[in-house]
Amino acid sequence: MMDSETVHKNDLRVENPENSRFEGLRFYAHKSDTDTKTETHNTIDNEDLATAFAQRVTRFCASANGDFTLSSNGIVRWIGQAVAQLASTDNILKPKLILLADAQLTGEARDKVVARLERFVTFHFETALKPLFDLRNADTLSGPTQTLALQLVDNLGILPRRKVAETVKNLDQESRAVLRQLGVRFGAFHIYVIGVLKPTAAQAITLLWSLQKEEHDQVGLSEILAALTAGRTSLIIDPTYNPQIYHLVGYQILGQRAVRIDILERLANLIRPALHWKPGIEPKPEGAYDGKSFFVTPTMMSILGANNTDMKEILKGLGYQSQPKSSAELQKELTHKESRENDLITKENYPAAEFVGNQWQDILASDTTQEEKRLHLFVLKNHLA
Repeated sequence: MMDSETVHKNDLRVENPENSRFEGLRFYAHKSDTDTKTETHNTIDNEDLATAFAQRVTRFCASANGDFTLSSNGIVRWIGQAVAQLASTDNILKPKLILLADAQLTGEARDKVVARLERFVTFHFETALKPLFDLRNADTLSGPTQTLALQLVDNLGILPRRKVAETVKNLDQESRAVLRQLGVRFGAFHIYVIGVLKPTAAQAITLLWSLQKEEHDQVGLSEILAALTAGRTSLIIDPTYNPQIYHLVGYQILGQRAVRIDILERLANLIRPALHWKPGIEPKPEGAYDGKSFFVTPTMMSILGANNTDMKEILKGLGYQSQPKSSAELQKELTHKESRENDLITKENYPAAEFVGNQWQDILASDTTQEEKRLHLFVLKNHLA
């Protein structure tokens, strides 16, 4: 049931109709300082206005979705004029409508207006957040698969992997395949719905979150959304911004930078071969050092848009510990087959890093193969020894 908001009668005046105007679903008539008679007029008794209002409702209900917009403060506008305000409910994906209309709008006409607004709002969110709605409405999910899907929906598409490690551990490959078809990605650091990282989805998500918080003026929201829209893979954090906003639009704060979570997975994909490398048995991947640690490569810095100092903080935030190695030490360990790589890495000191901390232990407990666990645990044991 929609809430409604009506204006006071003395906002509805019909004298001098040539100076009157509609704004959205409200009617305003001009009132001069000397015109006191209008105080006693009620528009409900004015046949011309009733006809005009009926025509406006007909036009409103026939309008295409393109005639409506939804602003970042939750105001629904029709041809640029406010007609409704969104408010939160217990279901974050289904906000309620507060109709902004005159008391003149009643009965069947009001019901038609509300129905048209509901169709637009439903269309807006189901389009912008289609992957979340598909995940919520999927009838092929059950058990742990459904549990994870609903957790993702409740958290607007992004979950730190460590928070759902046990649930993920209980998923078989068939269940994972079903979720992947629905857009779920199983990353090293996050379980997330790939579609929510798009700017349109991020705008819808931050609006729904703001409605729940009842705070529409979020400092930094427009700036962070602009960075996402511009394709920024990482950005320097602003301490005056609410850190939750970074998370909502798909960034993780690491040190002084916020890094997009899908880029963190690309970083993990670059690190993993270096940590799994078997010296003397396999070709040496970029960044590999001894099969137990790795050094930062230009490719890693490039995808994150970060420098050496940034990388040290980012890797520390992910659970790695830096052990400085001079270029001379590093040169001694590299074979002649990587001479081209040597030329790149001996220009300055690159930190060799080992993976430590509880976050990786959580990941190891999830779904990696026994061989992967053995290699990762070896790295941890090596550091702790």
